[in-house]
Amino acid sequence: MKKEGTRPYRMTARAEAVEATREAICDAVISLWLDVPYDELTLDDIAERAGTTRQTILRHYGSKQGAVLAAAKWYGPRIEAATEVEPGDIAAAVMAIIGQYEAMGDANIRLLEIEHRVPEAHELLEIGRDQHRQWVESSFAPFLEHLDGSRRERLIDALYAATEVTVWKLLRRDFGRSVEATRSVLDTLVRGAIAVALDPNPTTGGLP
Repeated sequence: MKKEGTRPYRMTARAEAVEATREAICDAVISLWLDVPYDELTLDDIAERAGTTRQTILRHYGSKQGAVLAAAKWYGPRIEAATEVEPGDIAAAVMAIIGQYEAMGDANIRLLEIEHRVPEAHELLEIGRDQHRQWVESSFAPFLEHLDGSRRERLIDALYAATEVTVWKLLRRDFGRSVEATRSVLDTLVRGAIAVALDPNPTTGGLP
């Protein structure tokens, strides 16, 4: 009887240990990603930060690419939680996405710089683009629900562009604007896109 009771416990403990190791590896990848250019990141760096070995990482994920992709998928729900807002709350949505960029924006920009020569960077960015589009559709759902196909897609594209990381980078890094000034610009872009899309009598306002 004792052995029968011990085996499930051991199996559970082992599964928990495996999960803890994988979480440590994913956490190490994300934390290193903030400081180290992707193509300079090594398995040894990840192993040292995770408190494990290169061989353990390879056993779990097969390669650096596998570990990084696993980390991106592991971190995805955390991004979703951090940027989740009440649908239709424009101010909250803008602040949420700026907060995410303040934490991860520079790392994302570094990925963009190597996207066309590092295949896994492109794969990571495609995951991020899909997540951002889903965030746009969720956060601004009340403004999208009454639009037809083409008008809806056009507004989604406009809102995506208005809240894209390169806009944050332009304002915060290239122009040196404050967080508040950046918030104000993104808020203006978002509200402007929505106003134009929902205007029942669109006009060019005299512009050519």
